[in-house]
Amino acid sequence: MQTTTLCRTALLATLALLAVPPLFAAKPAATPPDLTRDSAVDRKLTYNLGATGMRGWIFTKAANYFESQQGRTTTASRQILVTHVGAGSPADGVMNVDDVILGAGGKPFSDDARKSIAVAITEAEQASHQGVLKLTRWRKGKTDEVQLKLRVMGSYSATAPYDCPKSKLILAEACKALEREPLKEDLWGAINGLALMATGKPEYMPRVQEFALRLAPPTLKLELKHGMVVWQWGYINLFLCEYYLLTGDKAVLHAIHEYTVNLAKGQSMYGTFGHGVAELTPEGKLHGSIPPYGPVNAAGLIGNLAIVLGRKCGVTDPEVEAAMDRGAKFFGYYVDKGAIPYGEHLPWPNHENNGKNAMTAVLFALQPNQVQPARFFAKMVTASYENREYGHTGQGFSYLWSALGANVGGPAAAAAFIKEAAWHLDLVRRCDGSFTYDGGEQYGPGKTDDNTYYGKSSYYGLSPNACYVLTYALPLKKLLITGRDANPANWLGKKDVAEAVASGRFDVDCKTKSAQELVTALGDWSPVVRSWAAAALAARPEAQPMVPALIKMAEGPDAHVRQGACETLGQIKNAAALPVLVRLLTHEDRWLRVKAAEALKNMGDTAKPVIPDMLKAVVKTAEPLQPIVWADPIQLTHGELAAALFKGLLRNSTKDIDPNLLYPAIRAISRNADGMARATLRELFANKLTEADVQALAPDILAAVKTRCPADTMFGNEIRMGGFKALTKYHFKEGIEVGVQFAKTQGGHGSESRTGEIMKEIAGYGTAARAAVPQLRELIAELNAQCKRGEFPAGELNRRRVSAVEAAIQAIESATTQPTLRSISPAQLPGSARK
Repeated sequence: MQTTTLCRTALLATLALLAVPPLFAAKPAATPPDLTRDSAVDRKLTYNLGATGMRGWIFTKAANYFESQQGRTTTASRQILVTHVGAGSPADGVMNVDDVILGAGGKPFSDDARKSIAVAITEAEQASHQGVLKLTRWRKGKTDEVQLKLRVMGSYSATAPYDCPKSKLILAEACKALEREPLKEDLWGAINGLALMATGKPEYMPRVQEFALRLAPPTLKLELKHGMVVWQWGYINLFLCEYYLLTGDKAVLHAIHEYTVNLAKGQSMYGTFGHGVAELTPEGKLHGSIPPYGPVNAAGLIGNLAIVLGRKCGVTDPEVEAAMDRGAKFFGYYVDKGAIPYGEHLPWPNHENNGKNAMTAVLFALQPNQVQPARFFAKMVTASYENREYGHTGQGFSYLWSALGANVGGPAAAAAFIKEAAWHLDLVRRCDGSFTYDGGEQYGPGKTDDNTYYGKSSYYGLSPNACYVLTYALPLKKLLITGRDANPANWLGKKDVAEAVASGRFDVDCKTKSAQELVTALGDWSPVVRSWAAAALAARPEAQPMVPALIKMAEGPDAHVRQGACETLGQIKNAAALPVLVRLLTHEDRWLRVKAAEALKNMGDTAKPVIPDMLKAVVKTAEPLQPIVWADPIQLTHGELAAALFKGLLRNSTKDIDPNLLYPAIRAISRNADGMARATLRELFANKLTEADVQALAPDILAAVKTRCPADTMFGNEIRMGGFKALTKYHFKEGIEVGVQFAKTQGGHGSESRTGEIMKEIAGYGTAARAAVPQLRELIAELNAQCKRGEFPAGELNRRRVSAVEAAIQAIESATTQPTLRSISPAQLPGSARK
């Protein structure tokens, strides 16, 4: 601690002498159109305007990708074009389609128009305003002030949704909307069933019971198969478990056992799931890799949660205990690093990623002895109120899980989250008490057909009413996921809650903070804030004089400060930092290794003098594939260094690099567990290696094509394609056979185009490939069999694969020549001493 204090003191002293005002600023937003002059916009992309009965088009464009993740998509808007007015709604008779709302409360919008009208609606619904919403309306060249009469809903209490009359009223009305919705026998119906149970209303239970029995026939028998089964199994078992734990109805226990054990058996070696279950290992055992497309944590987290709840229902099986352990280890890896990512990747650089941190908070909260990860993820979710509107395919799972995740941190954390998100909650609630879903791919407004008042009311089949019933039903604590039997040890104190709220807006607040405050933030609890602080600090003109003090901080005793200082050095790009960054590549703090490699990558050509040291570090830090090192399960530390080298410094050429350093590094990366790490070698293999390089590395290249990566299989085909092209470029005869094997096993998204690439290379061998024609005919049969088994791709995409193979057969059979072939020396193959 003394060293850290001295380093900070020295750095702060330097800053005090410079006393330069902060210059860190966001990029200016694009200019929105003046809707009073030009209303030719896409009217299918609109937002619900709260309980007014209107939908409206609002300028939606973040200044940059980062702002879109932070929900700042309508920041530049100052007007709202009315695109629909609901019959019988408060706006009916006052507002018309094509009116433009210029302001509220007698003032023009001076900030984000969407948030501003949401705040005005919240205020109007208070008793003191008697439901009167004042709007500045432009219509056909004339501007005037009008009033809408909304229902008085009251005010949110400081503890909302706890002890809050307004929250209770919202819940009661949302229940009326939810009870009209169907209970389909799928994951969406299971979510509706969970919401009905969360209300605690006894009148819903006969319907819930009937639904549970439909989902849990006594003859249920599940089979491990590919497809989208994990989505269904996870949510259905989650519903059945909560139902059993609420009612004690033993009629569903058989189904709970089937779902729980099969989910446990279908889990990967890393504790993850894809859309479907894991493959068998090469030895034919359970818990292999997730096949391409790869892991999908939005599904897998619920699969893991369903296993945990199954155990609480009394399911005992060695597979269940082992699965709980693997899941806890994998998702626990991300504690203190960032948000849970899409799959087996680096953490997401924000406080949330479409509800996955919230799911993780609930997952850990329902297990014994998992207080630290439960508290960390609950705090991350509490800080994520600006992240709710961001998600792959849309942010529906964020709306479903976010408040539940914050609630893991206790009532105070939930209240803080709701307070910050209240504007949005009131904006998506309609005048009939139901809720709408406004969200598109990654971010943006909802798509509406025919501009109906109801708009897009679901995210795929996800009911927005169910999402918000679960949110407002938190105080009832009827389900484990809504806080029943919660462990108070997981709850955040006042200081933690305040820190979380401050962290959630730090991306904006850092623009006005002093350099001294940014230095302090390098040691923040939030890994996201540490990164924001590093970027802000590095952008200041006083950054260069900070380098000596930052170098000391990077090797100090405080892990957070080390990481923050390391990130800052990488963005300052001063060569004086190179020695410390190289040392940190092998530091015992594995996450610091990631930050050091990332820093060297960010430094670009400035880091060229230490390429030899980086290559040595790649070899030194390589890990075996088995047993899994849970401190870094998919070798992300190694993978980031691989990216710094082969996607960065060596991306153009390796011709001046000592082969005695280069080749061992390439071999180490080609055996990394992570498909994304291996993928850094694709371009090197395909286009940059000389004939001598390929000859020297041929056994390793051949192994990289033959053997798929165990982790992050989404990117596993990249190195395989690069290695295959390296062999075919110099016409190694081994390329023919391995190409057929590659085509048979590459699968997943993009396989229709990859098959064409592979076949083109094989056909290039001419008459030398004729011996492979029978195997190619077998490949056609295998591709069609994959299609029949329901594996992706199917239909026309599979036809493209088959056509490519047929064309290759025709080209080979009509060929009259062949290139000069090379082969891998027997002495190079496994079991022989490598030359």
